[in-house]
Amino acid sequence: MCNSSLVSTSHDVEESWDDEFQQLVQTFPKDKSFTRMNLYFFQGFWCPSIVLKAVISCQKHFQAFDSDIIIATLPKCGTTSLKALTFSTLYRNQFTREKNPLLTYNPHSLVRFIDYDFYFNDTCPDLGNCTLYQPRLFSIHLPYAYLPTSIKDSNRKIVYLCRNPMDTLISFWSFFSRL
Repeated sequence: MCNSSLVSTSHDVEESWDDEFQQLVQTFPKDKSFTRMNLYFFQGFWCPSIVLKAVISCQKHFQAFDSDIIIATLPKCGTTSLKALTFSTLYRNQFTREKNPLLTYNPHSLVRFIDYDFYFNDTCPDLGNCTLYQPRLFSIHLPYAYLPTSIKDSNRKIVYLCRNPMDTLISFWSFFSRL
């Protein structure tokens, strides 16, 4: 939900946000050795430029409900497995074993990324009815310190998964070597 004082029309909001974003990006240090990946150093961590706008928009506008559950992981740290385990545990009484959605759908389609799936194409998406199941279950690829304040400063539940940095490095290396 966006701040109503900022919203006049969606077109005006989008244009003003694009201008603000371009000015902000100019202030970030950019590592020349990462030109292939086009990374920006944003608030203490490296963020790919393709998702930087979505990350900033998510931080500014996301409003969590009291019942929300957030899965927070860094990339290549077991996100898919954690999504499947959390979904199965949270909604175990809503489905019979034969009708469990995990049998037919990928965990990423059942537990959506807040930053990538919702804020990537829309700076102010309507998240009121974005999930089929209650309580809402989302995931995010931000370090804990950079989660939206509506998540950190409340009673929402956060499942945070860390992984040995060397294992994460090997997973990244393997992932990018296949590209």
